[in-house]
Amino acid sequence: MSLFITAPAMAAERIINLANGQTVSTAELAADLAQQDVLLLGEVHDNALHHQRRGELLKQLKQNTPMLHVVAEHLQSGQTVQWNGSLLADLEHAGFNAKSWQWPAHEGLFAAIRDAGISLTGGNLAPEQARSIARQGASALPAPLASILQQAPLSPSAVATLNQDLLDGHCGQLPTQHLPAMLLAQRARDAAMFTALQAGSGMAVLVAGNNHVRRDYGIPVIYQSLLPGQHLRVVGFVEENPELMTQLDSLRRQYDYVWITPAQDRPDPCQ
Repeated sequence: MSLFITAPAMAAERIINLANGQTVSTAELAADLAQQDVLLLGEVHDNALHHQRRGELLKQLKQNTPMLHVVAEHLQSGQTVQWNGSLLADLEHAGFNAKSWQWPAHEGLFAAIRDAGISLTGGNLAPEQARSIARQGASALPAPLASILQQAPLSPSAVATLNQDLLDGHCGQLPTQHLPAMLLAQRARDAAMFTALQAGSGMAVLVAGNNHVRRDYGIPVIYQSLLPGQHLRVVGFVEENPELMTQLDSLRRQYDYVWITPAQDRPDPCQ
């Protein structure tokens, strides 16, 4: 059996407005996003094209939205990147882990942010903090994050969906007794990134994995509970697959737009 998932020949790269199923241009997408208070831009972490496209989109938005700040899952909360030297060196000085994030996959995103003069700050938990929550559960959760999550509980269906995604993400090998703590660690990261988004001025943009930006169990749940008046858009960046067009109803519950790119060849992580 091959260890690689082969990218099928599919339709061209495209953006779909899930409200009506219509394909839109980048300019049409940017025009809508420019009217919002908060943008959540997802990613498949190792897909360099997703990062390149988000960088191009942010450059376009910056032209008409001078007050713009980006929060990144890839950096710890409280860290701000100072652009003084080489791209990677500046990121690493702010705590970016090049190996963990498979550099240079994200180069196109961060280079565009730097070149456009956009503020870049971290939003994630420190890795050791996330590990403690995953091991110990609520006793390791910082009080401010616990308060946020208490005010923004997930519905039973959202919990079931997130649990299944956590199981799938661990190739079905995660013992079910560990699910509550793993779910709490995931949601703690969401709460940390929500806090970072609220700390800046002007339009707030998050760049993070698709599961963090999903409307059904991600950061939008927190906004809906704590700041329902905020105008928010969610763009999922997904890869083409043979069943994608039959999944639009499901995707509509997760995102406002999907930006579809060719599937990337990669080793099967469950082999």
